[in-house]
Amino acid sequence: MPEPAGRRGTEPATTGYVKGTYMSQKRLLALVGVFAIMAAACGGSSASSPPAASGSPGESPAASGEASGNLAADQVLRLYLTSEDPKSLDPALAEQSNDIAILHSLNRGLLYFDKDQNIVPALATEMPKVSEDGLTYTFTLRDAKYSNGDPIVADDLVYAWKRLIDPRIAATYQAIIADVEGGQAILDLPKEATDADIQAAVDKFGVSAPDPKTFVVKLQKPTGYFVDLATLWGTAPYQKKWVETPNFTEPENYVSSGPFILKSWSHQAEIVLAPNPNWYGTKPTLQEIRYHIGGDPAASQLAFEAGEYDMLKAPPDQVPTIMANPELGPITKPIATVVFDYWGFDSSSEDPYKGNPHKVGPTANRHFRRALAMAVDKDTLLATAYGGQGQVAGSPIPPGIPGYQEDIGLKYDVEAAKGELTQALQELGVSDVSQLPVLSFGFNTDAGHDVPAAFMQDQWQTNLGVKSELKGVTFEQFTTERPLLGYSIARNAWGLDYPHPDNVLRVLFHSQSGNNDEGYNNPEYDKLIEQAGAMPLEEALPLYNQAQKMLVEDAPAVFTRWRVSNYEIRPWVTGADPTAQDSENYGDLFFENVKILEH
Repeated sequence: MPEPAGRRGTEPATTGYVKGTYMSQKRLLALVGVFAIMAAACGGSSASSPPAASGSPGESPAASGEASGNLAADQVLRLYLTSEDPKSLDPALAEQSNDIAILHSLNRGLLYFDKDQNIVPALATEMPKVSEDGLTYTFTLRDAKYSNGDPIVADDLVYAWKRLIDPRIAATYQAIIADVEGGQAILDLPKEATDADIQAAVDKFGVSAPDPKTFVVKLQKPTGYFVDLATLWGTAPYQKKWVETPNFTEPENYVSSGPFILKSWSHQAEIVLAPNPNWYGTKPTLQEIRYHIGGDPAASQLAFEAGEYDMLKAPPDQVPTIMANPELGPITKPIATVVFDYWGFDSSSEDPYKGNPHKVGPTANRHFRRALAMAVDKDTLLATAYGGQGQVAGSPIPPGIPGYQEDIGLKYDVEAAKGELTQALQELGVSDVSQLPVLSFGFNTDAGHDVPAAFMQDQWQTNLGVKSELKGVTFEQFTTERPLLGYSIARNAWGLDYPHPDNVLRVLFHSQSGNNDEGYNNPEYDKLIEQAGAMPLEEALPLYNQAQKMLVEDAPAVFTRWRVSNYEIRPWVTGADPTAQDSENYGDLFFENVKILEH
């Protein structure tokens, strides 16, 4: 996923219809406990259980291992979200970590994760029945209601899935269901397709509701990890009449299927959630979740110390000081994440690109990109600009995820970088680096990205003589301009939505992916990814590994670090279940389990 100020380890992806976007899926094998192992390795703790497959399906059992003490009368969890409002709370359009953090509490789909990241039934009464040919998935729905009291029916899922794939909606995550029968035909529609053409294609999309309790999905080909996609916010059910209500994402109109409702939203100031009276799982003990929005994220630490928040993701540059603090250190928990940071180069040799004017620059040259990638001392970058938080990355797939390769990556080597630069200058037809244009170096200014940007700018100037101009802008402006290749270099980050190499290698870097913010286009790479996507994971890994090495060698980006998040948690917060997929706060996949003790 993309991240806001800096998702769930993710960066906002391009919005808008991208012709031919394609994502194939295959079954994840033997991944039970991957995230739990990662969390444990970093000192994470777990105190409760999320939705389970046993008992009443989809229920969240009461927190286990709860700290001793009586519950506080005031069951309010106070949190900092991000410096800006969620971009959208429309499940089809949400894409950033602050969007998704809220939607984890507001909506639940057919399936969900437990605290060990096993997939378990949620709205579905059980895991889907799969036909012998692997093409048809049949889900049976439990008796459940929305927050407005209406029953949740299979037709709502048909509507939600067709809306997600509809190119007129321009959903960034449109491609996650492209392997449903008719999905690729929709993505292949020409941009000049009429509304009638689009509607005819959407009408043929392979989802149906034979009765109110049965939802059927027909696939174009077997896609084994299809069940992972049924856990995502974009595939959760919602009503057509809700979406057609003016301002439907505002609190007075919002209809939830999850454990909480949207009680209030003071834009750029505060979001408040309250229990959903019609939630089918164990009822939340929390009376409210209050998310503060706005201000300098670094100032959130002062607010935590002043008692304004109950939990906080510690600002990375302040972590050493926090850990050394006798009061704060003991309540700070480091958790490994599935988020990685990267700084993407405008790699496109096309003009125009994505229908927008685009001037081909020197970063379209492979050797020039390799020179830039090899001229950055990432060990020093991590130790200084990132305060030592995380692990130096040489590639995009993080530890603990199938396809992780410890030894690949372009190493810091100034002499080798100069050799690459010499070859690049020859191919670019210039005799000296001074003849190159000044590179525009884009980032959003509200999340501390200026420090690593300045470090890298200095590395390129000192080691190669390459000049760049830092262009710090608002997050809104940056996330509008970056997908349109508005910068020679732009910061980016991604957090995996499901633990599979496809969620990185295709979703971010396939030439037709809507999340490919670098304009990277290597037909050989695309072919490998497509071949791998048609195989079971254990057979596909060699192809994914080959593709990842090719990606790293082509250097459409500098992969700088795999993240770790440090959460400060007051001792009166109990029942939180941390996972590597938390979006903005510790345990935010399962806030229905959290309780506040007397203090």
